[in-house]
Amino acid sequence: MISAFFDDPSSLTTVLFGVALIAIALASALHALLNKKDSVSALGWVTFCLVLPLIGPVFYLVFGINRIMAAAKDSYHPALVTDSDKQFIDPAQTDFRAYAAVGQMVTASGLHSCDDLQVLENGECSFPAMLADIASAKKKIYLTTYIFQNDEIGQNFYESLCAAQARGVDVRLLLDGLGGIAYPPTLWRKLRRSELNMRYFNPITLLPPSLHINLRNHRKILVVDGKIAYTGGQNITDRHNIDKPNNPKCARDLHFRLTGKIVDDLERAFLRDWYHRVDDLDEAEFSPSNESRSESAIWTRLILDGPNEHLDKLNEVLLGVFSAAHKQIWIMTPYFLPGPVLIGALQAASLRGVDVRIFLPERTNIHLAHYAAQHTLPHLLDKDLTIYLQPPPFIHTKAILVDDCYSLIGSANLDPRSLRLNFELGVEVFSHEFASRIADYFDVCQKSARRITSENSVTLSLPIRIRNAVAWLFSPYL
Repeated sequence: MISAFFDDPSSLTTVLFGVALIAIALASALHALLNKKDSVSALGWVTFCLVLPLIGPVFYLVFGINRIMAAAKDSYHPALVTDSDKQFIDPAQTDFRAYAAVGQMVTASGLHSCDDLQVLENGECSFPAMLADIASAKKKIYLTTYIFQNDEIGQNFYESLCAAQARGVDVRLLLDGLGGIAYPPTLWRKLRRSELNMRYFNPITLLPPSLHINLRNHRKILVVDGKIAYTGGQNITDRHNIDKPNNPKCARDLHFRLTGKIVDDLERAFLRDWYHRVDDLDEAEFSPSNESRSESAIWTRLILDGPNEHLDKLNEVLLGVFSAAHKQIWIMTPYFLPGPVLIGALQAASLRGVDVRIFLPERTNIHLAHYAAQHTLPHLLDKDLTIYLQPPPFIHTKAILVDDCYSLIGSANLDPRSLRLNFELGVEVFSHEFASRIADYFDVCQKSARRITSENSVTLSLPIRIRNAVAWLFSPYL
C-alpha cells in the first residue's frame, strides 16, 4: 500500500504541496504572533493565515510585514553632524520642568535658547519675510520643503535663490522626491535645466528601482546665514496666500521665524538630510553660529521624527505631555487620525478636568483622509472630547498648546503617515508669552468654528458610513 502511494507521483506531489502549505501557514502565523505589537492585529493575522493557508500567508507577506523602518534605515545614512554646545536641562527661574522632562527622556537632548520667535500667519506674512531674508543673505541659504510649485510664489523663490547663488551665496535646495513632482504645476523641468544646487530626497525612480513611496520628507526648513530660521506647515506655493483672488484651493497656515541657538538645531537637521542625498561624508561639517543664553525667555527643543528613528518620538512626547497637562490641551491639525493610545491619553486628561479641544477643518483636501476622519468622529464624541469644525478656507495649521507654557509647532499632522511614515520635525516651545499668542490664535479660530456633539452631529446614511469605514481601514497609509 505504501509502495503504491510512493509509486504515484501525483499523490506524492499533492501531499508534499499540502505539507508545504501547512508549514508556510504555521510560519506566517508564528511570525505574526511574535512580531505584531497589537493583540487584535496579531489574532487577525494568525487566524487569517491558518484558516486560509494559501491566501493568508501571501496577504501577510505583502501587507502584514512592516518593512517601513527597515527600508528607511537602509536608505537613510546621514553623515554625523554634531554640535557640542551646552544644553540646559532645567533653566533657572522657569516652571516647565514637568513638561520638558518628557522630551528629554525621549530624545536624550536638553533645551536650547531662542532669542526671538515670530508667528507668521498665512503666506501674506511668511513669504515676504522669507524672501527678504533670502535677498539679504551673505553666506548660505538652506531650504527644504515638501512642495515647491511653479506659480507666482514659487517663481519668486526660484529667482531669489538663483540670484543668491549667482552672488556667491552657498544655496542648497532639498525637495522631497514625491512632493516635489506630484503637485502640479511643478518646477521639475526648470530645476533640471538650471544650475541651482538642488537635490531630491528619496527620489522615485524606475531604473534603478527606488519606489519608497512612503519614505517622504515632510519637513519645512529655511536657514539663512546660520542666524535666521523658518519652520512650520507652509510649503512654497500660492495656496497659502488666502487673500489672492481666484485661489479656490487656498490653505490657511502658520509659519514661524526663529533666531537664537535653535537655528543651529534646524541647520543640523537640514544637513543630516542633505548629506543623506549628497553622500559625501568628507564634507559633512557643521559650524554652529549661535550660543545658548542662560537668561533666555524662550526655550526650545527640536524633535526629529521618522521611520529611521528608534522611537516614534513625536508620539511618545505627546503622550507624556498630555499626561502632564492639568489645565488645557488644545490641538489644531488638518488631519486627525490618532491611534487608540493617543485617544486614551486625551480622554484621561478630559476625565481629570483638563480642557481638551480639538480643532479640525470641516473638510480636508484629501478625500480618503476626510472619509476616514468622519468615521472616527463619532467615537471621539462618545469619549466626551470637544471638537470644533472650522469653515473654509481649508486650515492646514499644525499647533498644540498644553497649559500656559508649552507649545508644539512644526510639520507633523496627527495621523499615522506623519507619526509613522514621514520624516517630520517638531519644535517644543517653552514660553508663557508664546503660549499666550498661540492661545489667541485658537480663540480667533474658535469664533468662526462650529462645535459638534453627539446630539447635533449629522446622521449619515448607511452607504456613506460604509464608505467612511472602508477609508478608515487604510488610515495607516493616508
